[in-house]
Amino acid sequence: MKLLKKTNRAYFVTSALAFIIFGVLIYFFLSFIFEGQLNEKLLSDRMSVIRNINKDGSLQYFPPFIEVQKVPGQTERSVVFVDTLIFDVTEKENIPFRQISSVVAIKGQMYLIIVRDTLLEKGDLLMTIIIAIGVVFALLIISLYFINKRLSLILWKPFYNTLDNLKGFSQEKPDFILSAETEIDEFIELNKTLEKLTLKVISDYQSLKRFTEDASHEIQTPLAVIQSKLETLMQYPDLKKDQAELIKSAYSSVQRISKLTQTLLLLTKIANGQFPEKRSVNLSELLEEKIELFEDQINGKSLILKKEIEPDCILETNFILAESMVVNLVGNAAKHCITGGIISIRLDKNNLEISNSGVPFSVPPSKLFERFYKINSSSESQGLGLSIVKEICTLNGWKIDYLYEDNQHKFIVGF
Repeated sequence: MKLLKKTNRAYFVTSALAFIIFGVLIYFFLSFIFEGQLNEKLLSDRMSVIRNINKDGSLQYFPPFIEVQKVPGQTERSVVFVDTLIFDVTEKENIPFRQISSVVAIKGQMYLIIVRDTLLEKGDLLMTIIIAIGVVFALLIISLYFINKRLSLILWKPFYNTLDNLKGFSQEKPDFILSAETEIDEFIELNKTLEKLTLKVISDYQSLKRFTEDASHEIQTPLAVIQSKLETLMQYPDLKKDQAELIKSAYSSVQRISKLTQTLLLLTKIANGQFPEKRSVNLSELLEEKIELFEDQINGKSLILKKEIEPDCILETNFILAESMVVNLVGNAAKHCITGGIISIRLDKNNLEISNSGVPFSVPPSKLFERFYKINSSSESQGLGLSIVKEICTLNGWKIDYLYEDNQHKFIVGF
């Protein structure tokens, strides 16, 4: 969820809760005020009735609002406030009233005085006020919500500009600069810090890139010289058998070091995104072409090759990376398939599946994609092939899965 959306939502929820709480408080406050005023009015009407009795002895009777009657033999009783219901013949329903009653002595006579006032007016008026206040509060909250949203978009615009600029960041752009202008001190400080960070990243990347390329070149040159001299030594006619074996072993080691250097350089380039050039690659044709490279190995181990390759499966990717992925997956299947086993290759527009016969592994599948990890420690494999495949898939946004079923090791690349 975006920060602005979350902030506005929190603001709206908080405002709504505050409105409910204050609405309840206002309701009880107004109820208290109305009740106090109504009680004062009833007491005032009671005093008017007493004054009239004192004046001319007349008994007022205006039911259900005023009822006065003589009650001989009773004692004086203080004022009692109660809420009561009285049936209205016209409306044919009970009407709520606020009532005070008391027994008072006037000129030697005892009088029961009851004064009432309807609660309907109070309730209607109270509800009208509450609704009016509620509408005002609601309009205020909604207005503040949209005003706050608009202001937030304006205030946070420099941040989003900075974010858009960062999305275009690349180590291959040494002149990258954040150009988002703002008058907000925090965003100015953020931009300065990000500029320093990105420039440092670019500088470190360029240094590492130069070091990797130079180191690879400087290593490959002496290795090529050593390999050439060893080849020359192997041509000597008077070599003894043990000398020839030593030279052959050294030659093999030099070849492994050379291949390891090239492989590590490839992994570094993939991780650094140095293969930006993409074009349409016919994976079907590429797969058929690379399978032929392993025909001798397949025939030498008496393997059964099963192919289901859909024609013209086109991918938008770097050709070198697609080639490397195919060679590593097919080579891995041919190398690790048991003698007389089955290699199955399936390709369609969504998936590439390459499987080979073999015994199950006793290690977690995730370890297969780790660098220099080998199932058999005595194997001459470098343990980098599947790591390269994993890096290529990650770079292209593809998904690679491994599973073992029906005595088959299966590697599935989903495009």
